[in-house]
Amino acid sequence: MIHGTEDFPLWGGAATVMVDDPGRLGAARRAVDHVIDDIDAACGAFRDDSDLARVNAAAGRPVRIGSTFLAVLWTALHACDLTGGLVDPLVGAGSGAVLIDDPPGTVTIPAGTTLDLWNMAMAFAADRAAESAAGQAGCGVCVGFPGSVATAGPVPDPGWPVQVTGGRGLGHRGEPPPGQEIVLRAPGLATSSPPVPGRTAGHWAGRLQVVPRAADAPPVVREQRLWRTVSVIGLACVAAKTASIAALASGSAAAAWLGSRELRARMVDADGRVTTVGDWPAGPGHPPAAPARAPVLNR
Repeated sequence: MIHGTEDFPLWGGAATVMVDDPGRLGAARRAVDHVIDDIDAACGAFRDDSDLARVNAAAGRPVRIGSTFLAVLWTALHACDLTGGLVDPLVGAGSGAVLIDDPPGTVTIPAGTTLDLWNMAMAFAADRAAESAAGQAGCGVCVGFPGSVATAGPVPDPGWPVQVTGGRGLGHRGEPPPGQEIVLRAPGLATSSPPVPGRTAGHWAGRLQVVPRAADAPPVVREQRLWRTVSVIGLACVAAKTASIAALASGSAAAAWLGSRELRARMVDADGRVTTVGDWPAGPGHPPAAPARAPVLNR
């Protein structure tokens, strides 16, 4: 299968757009760029004028935000609810609740806290970019952002070549953690590294999303983080990112947590040892007719 591929720097890492029809790569790239600009304005981690930066700077006061930020925030809070607080976007020692009032479209976070949305925002961006690019280009598309890969449209035979890394730096034995090239046929794949510890659980409460952070609220119990990286294949990149972060927080129970949800995963520990869960794909059964550079999943 001949792929059209374009790589470019993005958000401190690298991005890749692949299409199954090389003649439609330009249309796909334009659609991806539009999504990147939209996500960057909403949740950009490298700018101080994004909606996310303004919400964090005004902790304790309501901030009017745009629809894209609101969609990413709801996604992150839903991930918190689904995982029993293992994936919690609210970080800090403050107590109170995240309040979403829509309309008029404002968000208030407790004083002394910040929202950590960037990793979820990249997964959200990958899903949205792949869907938009497939629609605009009219062909199969694979979009790779740092730590996040999403596909949409027809899947080429045998699939999309994706390089999954084992993390940055060296293991305890002084060797780089092992990576793997796989053939991806699913809609999403995400890799995560250990998140910041010390987060608590959340739940839904009608129109306003309430994440309890009272001083007497029971903490979510987490074991020592054993994994350098966890990569998960899912029905969307956001779903895969949610599962990979939750597995990291589950420590030595990660394989059981993932297996109970019938997920496919690849985990690399501090020594560079690899553990797979479910029907994790092996390397390519046969290479594409014209090799395409595979998007690299970094944190």
